[in-house]
Amino acid sequence: MSCESYDLKAYALGELDRPARRDAESHAATCGSCREEMAALRLTLDSLSTLREEEIPRRIAFVSDKVFQPRWWQRLFNPNFAAACVIAAAILVHAFARPSENPAALNQAVVQAQIDAAVNKAVAQVEARHAEETEMIFSEYDKRFAQMYRTAAGLVRQ
Repeated sequence: MSCESYDLKAYALGELDRPARRDAESHAATCGSCREEMAALRLTLDSLSTLREEEIPRRIAFVSDKVFQPRWWQRLFNPNFAAACVIAAAILVHAFARPSENPAALNQAVVQAQIDAAVNKAVAQVEARHAEETEMIFSEYDKRFAQMYRTAAGLVRQ
């Protein structure tokens, strides 16, 4: 007989009569694939038996059904909403109860700005002086080079 003639699912669920049950057991003892399928079915049934039983709903709720939505006063007691309100209140308290700016810190900022301005001015003066010195060096170099060129040109002519 072929494996298709045996209903292993009915065997696993206990729906076969005794002779058909004995035939299925004897076939599974000799056929490896049927033995594996029966083991998988038993594992599935064992897994399903560990689930708790739940009551079937008495009525189906629709998306548009307002029966299951909480009332406005029930939302206030929701822990997530309460936590959000506490955070919002803390932000508001911090914004309005923050101490005013420290005058010493403001004076320090003004002094720092004056120092930065003085440093920038001194740096600009030094850079201008260096630019003048560099220009003088280049002009002196140009003069000497021109004089050496004239001297070399005069020697070549003689």
